[in-house]
Amino acid sequence: MSGAGAMGWKAFCLVTWSGLLISAQPQLGTNTVFRVNKDVLSNAISGSLQQEDVLQSALREVPRGAGGVPYNDFHVHGRPAQTSNGNQLGGKYRYGTIESHISPAQLGGNYRYGEILEADGRVRPRRLGDSSGGRGTYRQAEIPAGPELLPGEIPRGVSTGALGPGGVLGAGGILANEGILAGQGGLLGGGGLLGDGGLLGGGGVLGVLGEGGLLSTVQGITGLRIVELTLPKVSVRLLPGIGVYLSLYTRVAINGKSLVGFLDIAVEVNITAKVRLTMDRAGYPRLVVERCDTLLGGIKVKLLRGLLPNLVDNLVNRVLANVLPDVLCPLVDVALGLVNDQLGLVNSLVPLGILGSVQYTVSSLPLVTGEFLELDLNTLVGEAGGGLIDYPLGVPATVPQPPMPTLPPMGESTNSQLGISVAFLSSVLKLLQKNGVLNIDITDGMFEELPPLRTSTLGALIPKVFQQYPESRPLTIKITVPEPPTVTLQKDRALVRVLANAEVEVDQPNDVVTTICLLDVEPELLATFSVKDDKLMISTKLEKTSLTLKTSNVGNFDVSIMELLVRKIFKLAFLPAMNAMLGSGVPLPKLLNIDFTNANIDVLQDLLVLST
Repeated sequence: MSGAGAMGWKAFCLVTWSGLLISAQPQLGTNTVFRVNKDVLSNAISGSLQQEDVLQSALREVPRGAGGVPYNDFHVHGRPAQTSNGNQLGGKYRYGTIESHISPAQLGGNYRYGEILEADGRVRPRRLGDSSGGRGTYRQAEIPAGPELLPGEIPRGVSTGALGPGGVLGAGGILANEGILAGQGGLLGGGGLLGDGGLLGGGGVLGVLGEGGLLSTVQGITGLRIVELTLPKVSVRLLPGIGVYLSLYTRVAINGKSLVGFLDIAVEVNITAKVRLTMDRAGYPRLVVERCDTLLGGIKVKLLRGLLPNLVDNLVNRVLANVLPDVLCPLVDVALGLVNDQLGLVNSLVPLGILGSVQYTVSSLPLVTGEFLELDLNTLVGEAGGGLIDYPLGVPATVPQPPMPTLPPMGESTNSQLGISVAFLSSVLKLLQKNGVLNIDITDGMFEELPPLRTSTLGALIPKVFQQYPESRPLTIKITVPEPPTVTLQKDRALVRVLANAEVEVDQPNDVVTTICLLDVEPELLATFSVKDDKLMISTKLEKTSLTLKTSNVGNFDVSIMELLVRKIFKLAFLPAMNAMLGSGVPLPKLLNIDFTNANIDVLQDLLVLST
């Protein structure tokens, strides 16, 4: 297999495998929602057009002889064969083919002597009396038969009438050779109205259309080349249920050659495209052009010696209207291709500190309304070892996920919204719990702020401890979190509840460890949120704690006497360890280079909303 073939096969396998992975992911439902308005999309398209290679690709030779096939029809008909020499404006041609018998100086179309062409190109049937004898459209009036004439005999009344020597059509008549129509000074004569030197003759007003006239000049244009293209102004209108209607306004400068010298052509162009928002087979959102059109205006054609008449402007307009879509409409494809690359970043797998990863995938067909574009995301939190937090590999989901709350309406000054459900936040904390990050051992002397952790200190609170351990021995307090913390989001309030165990142990000689008591501790933490470096930062502080005595080897005692000590331990040891892991941040999905650093963060019922 060749190198190119091997590369193609690898690319095919990669795309196929990626599709299988996405299709094999558990469909937990939407737990993150991304919304953007038309301004965000417009800025993304404008940014892609500002990339130098996009506009540079249009600064090239303008294709000629396309025969006016619309840009958006190429996918149906295929591009026509380039059989024209490209120098003709007029003439009858179809799909770029110009018949050899047509004069390049002709603008009016294809004709043969004695033939009249219909609008669709067919030859009009000949009338009765044509040399072909074909059936005509009109019939001659029937004349009653008269007496049969001998050879060379003129009917009576005619020889002395209109055709006679003094008649209307006779030698000296009004329509004779020297009459008003055919004489040298007559209407049709050499110096007459329609004569060669007349008003409409070869040197007259309409002579401008003949050989050597302006039309011949324009028909001889060659080497058209776009030399300058201003950065298009972009406007976007959302089409509910479809996608967007895109409009690009730009000014184009074109150079060319003609029979009378170099041409400078300036034209204003409005490119319009209907774009559908869809998903490809790999699950990536994509913008696809369904139709592209160009509207030309303000055309100015300039020669070295001055401006050409408006007639020539109109003719050049016809040429540019046929060929510019082939050059400018592909700009839309290139620009949207770059935007699609940004949209594809939504489907991403990003590390979550050193413990695991977060994978965002589009869970359903994107939604387009008159106000915003919405992407529903299925966010999966996985361990570094491979398993998913809420859906371990090989184990079917048993607990259905709560539905995604509805995002609030976008305000007039809001360009984007990111909604994060309480279920996603709970998955992040569950990752910490499963990796044992929240488990910590506190020993004597670890924190200066704590009193000495020894049996003598505890014995002052619990007399039976002093009785069992008269000699002061060091203590170890082991904090473990056997269950995942739960997150509660209410209006303007986010709480994290932790169910922890605190085991108090005595370090005996010869490495013997005995347990004094086991406490159930339920701290309630107040959570706050911020954004830094495209990550959601979560910080917690202790709101309150509650203690319950679970087991004791020194008899029952009032656990409230230990509440102050346990509270200090959680403030000094547990919370710093938890906040240190949360401080690495939760990566946010990427979409169209949106920066949530200064976002407004609202805590709603079961929903966290970031707005820019």
